[in-house]
This record gives sequence, C-alpha cells and structure tokens, in this order.
Amino acid sequence: MFRQGRWLVCLALVLSGSLLGGCRASSEAVPGPRAPVENGTLVPFVRPLPLVAMTTPMVVEFTLPPPGKSSSPTLFLGIRVGGEDGLKSLNTSREIRSMGLPAEVKLERLEAQKRIPVPLVRVESVAGTPARIEPIGPTGRVEGGWLDDVDHQSLQSAGLEAPDSHHTQLALAWAQELQPGHYRLSMQILKPDDRLAATQAELLVAYVNKSK
Repeated sequence: MFRQGRWLVCLALVLSGSLLGGCRASSEAVPGPRAPVENGTLVPFVRPLPLVAMTTPMVVEFTLPPPGKSSSPTLFLGIRVGGEDGLKSLNTSREIRSMGLPAEVKLERLEAQKRIPVPLVRVESVAGTPARIEPIGPTGRVEGGWLDDVDHQSLQSAGLEAPDSHHTQLALAWAQELQPGHYRLSMQILKPDDRLAATQAELLVAYVNKSK
C-alpha cells in the first residue's frame, strides 16, 4: 500500500511537471507585443531635468545621425519648458534666463577607447548690437542661455512633441558642424535660484532649425 501511494505521488509530480513544461513552452512560442524603442540615445532626445543644484553631472551617451532636411548642422544643447500656451512657456524661459542658470556643459566624441573634447560655443547678444558667437571655455561653464529654435519636425517624427504642444527652448551651448557618430554629454546644474526648483524642465538635445 505504501509503495502504491508513493508511486501515485511520483506519477502526479511527473504529470504536473509535464503540464507546467508544456505551458512554459507554449508561452515562449507565442510572440508578445514589441517594447517601444528607447529614444534616449538617438538625437533628438529629452530627459527630465530638475532645475536644482546637482552633486554629480547628468551624463548621456548618444548617437548623432546626419541632420535632416529641416535641420541646420548645429546641435542644440539646452532646456525645454512647456506651458498651457506659447506665451506661458515663453515667459517661463525668460524667467530662467533672467534669474541665471549656472551650469557646466561638456561634450565629447567617442572613438574606440578615446574621448575627444568637442568645442562648444554660446550666443552673446546685447541690445542694440548684433549677436555674436563666443567660445565656451574648457570648464564648460555657462549661465543664462538664450532663446532658440530647434528642428520641430524631427521631434515630432521621434514622438517627442505633439503638433499642438507649446514648448520654448533655452540653449545653453551649441556644437557646430559635428560629424555623425557617438558622443558623450555631461551637464551639471550648479547653484540655481531656489525659485526655479518648481519649474518643470527637460534636457533637450536636437538639431537647430534650418533658417528659411
């Protein structure tokens, strides 16, 4: 009787294992829905960017494709803010600029085992005088930024901007005439005005819009 009961238990375990194995094989054979492609490593891309002091920089490695038909060869490195309408997002960007946003921005090109620094520039404008382009020093220190426009067609194609959305862009740096390839961006916000802590902002990397 004991042997018969033991035999029945073993048989039950074998059968249950076979059933579980069959279920597992069936579930593996049925293809599930494809996961969405991560856009964070291909230009254009955005990342949440709280406007508070950072103890360590935000670092993003990304792939830069050639500029599109509506893009200039200049790469925008900066901030995007949104609002209920265009005026509100514009006013938010102006507030950030007027309060000053001290930051360090550095860009490197990745080649094999090398990291090659990429020269960055900023746009300086004074009322009554033409805007001029100035180099950013090796420390990458910037402050304030300037209002700019990016290739919105590429953002919409990447699913990063709806046609009816309201965003304003504040550039912190430009990288000019870049070759397609792999790059490493480092951005660190230093000591911003405390009033900016509640501002919803994003890091934006995109090509500048081509002038018509």
